[in-house]
Amino acid sequence: MSAPSAELTAASSARRATRWLNLRLALASGLVLLADILFYGHGLGISLAYFLGVLAIASLWANPIRASGRRRALALLVLGAGLLAIAEDVSLLSALVAILCTAAFAVILRQQQQARWQELFRQARLMLLAGAGRLMRDLARVGRLAARRPRQSSGSAWLISWIVPLVLVGVFTTLFASANPLVEIWLNRIDLRLLLDLASPWRAAFWLMMLCLVWPMLHVRLARKRKAKASPATPVTVTGPDRHGLFGDTAILRSLVLFNALFAVQTLLDIAYLWGGVALPDGMSYAAYAHRGAYPLVVTALLAAVFVMLAMRPAGASERHRLVRPLVLVWVGQNIMLMVSSLLRLDLYVEAYSLTWLRLVAFVWMLLVALGLVLIIVQIVRRKSVNWLVTANATALALALYAFCFVNTPAVIANYNFRHSQELRGTGSRLDAAYLRSLGPQVIPAFDRYTPRIAAVGPTVVGSIWAGSQYMPGSRVSMVDRHRWQQADWRAWGFRAWRLSRYLANTPTAPLGGTSSPAPAGQ
Repeated sequence: MSAPSAELTAASSARRATRWLNLRLALASGLVLLADILFYGHGLGISLAYFLGVLAIASLWANPIRASGRRRALALLVLGAGLLAIAEDVSLLSALVAILCTAAFAVILRQQQQARWQELFRQARLMLLAGAGRLMRDLARVGRLAARRPRQSSGSAWLISWIVPLVLVGVFTTLFASANPLVEIWLNRIDLRLLLDLASPWRAAFWLMMLCLVWPMLHVRLARKRKAKASPATPVTVTGPDRHGLFGDTAILRSLVLFNALFAVQTLLDIAYLWGGVALPDGMSYAAYAHRGAYPLVVTALLAAVFVMLAMRPAGASERHRLVRPLVLVWVGQNIMLMVSSLLRLDLYVEAYSLTWLRLVAFVWMLLVALGLVLIIVQIVRRKSVNWLVTANATALALALYAFCFVNTPAVIANYNFRHSQELRGTGSRLDAAYLRSLGPQVIPAFDRYTPRIAAVGPTVVGSIWAGSQYMPGSRVSMVDRHRWQQADWRAWGFRAWRLSRYLANTPTAPLGGTSSPAPAGQ
């Protein structure tokens, strides 16, 4: 290839790369501006769904689509599911789910062949973490291509060419302001504080962070699978399994026998004390007994699951000893019984000391662990692969997390604590007013439902702060005002908050004769 032809090719490649970069930088700048309008100094709500939707459309325009028709439909379904979660209510969990679904949408459309879910999750995770690194690599790549082409007009020359026009515009504007009072008035109306706010370092840091977050979506590059390094061929000596090693067949068989015996003791104790109602030793309540074992037993079940996977690995002890498989099944069954006992323990503890957010999460976690143990039994009985077990557990976890995005946790906790309170039932724990208020305005319907009953029976509870007829309306007022202040900005809108607003519009008056806004002074 001749020198002029090579120069033309280099110049053409550099122009295409520069055009590619400029278009995406302009698109990224628009997304950063949109993020500034939606997020900076404002609460999160439907604004996050709007932004992720626009980001998905921008990614669709900026990246070639290689997926088939069915994969495109799957990508839209994944994106819609993520946006629906944050449209219901924005929380840390729903935001993470929506962001991950948006990244998965971009990855699915970029993939030419169908990949396993593990690979899809890996690609989405790597893309979200690429950020500044991918932006810097793209800038450097375009810079190297631009350096190869024949120099015609550099970037510095382009900037220098703007100096004289801008300086002269400033001079003429100053002269016009001194000659024309109207121009001077217009210049005086410029809000310098707004300009200073736009130039604040915190805002600049926010812009830079958003640029790094959106850039990988505008340049989706799938990470390559790591290939194992080829090692020189060496003669391999095939030896039989070490039956007497640390994790040999003998050790696994003996461990299963001992584990079954030990777990049987714990199971019998739970049957006697938790299920059978046998009296506990002096000084120990059922709540204390339940609390002592609720969480350690979950860890026990998780360790048991790891050991089961070790014992049932391919070409492992289960294929050489006929006793291993039935012992494993019995042991997993005992672990399921322990998880059921853990659920009962936690239920007894919550009944004695009320429900909190962490205890509600613990319930869900225990159910997932119990389901995982059941899936282990299914895998053993039906001789499924380890990949099937991992996929089934991951599916259960993903569905549980996604469903939890739609659970009104404050309302669930408030309703349970009201129904099981000492003020209403005469037994159990007293209502924790400070904790209930800390859950936010979503507890208002529960307040309205139960405060008339509390007012009726409150005086019978010695020292109850809920007996006064003015206490609960006052708490409702502060929560209603807080909700209205949050919803004054359209960006914070969500379906859950909208339903509460509809409820407050239909129920403007607090129970016991209170009002939803502070009464005027002197009344």
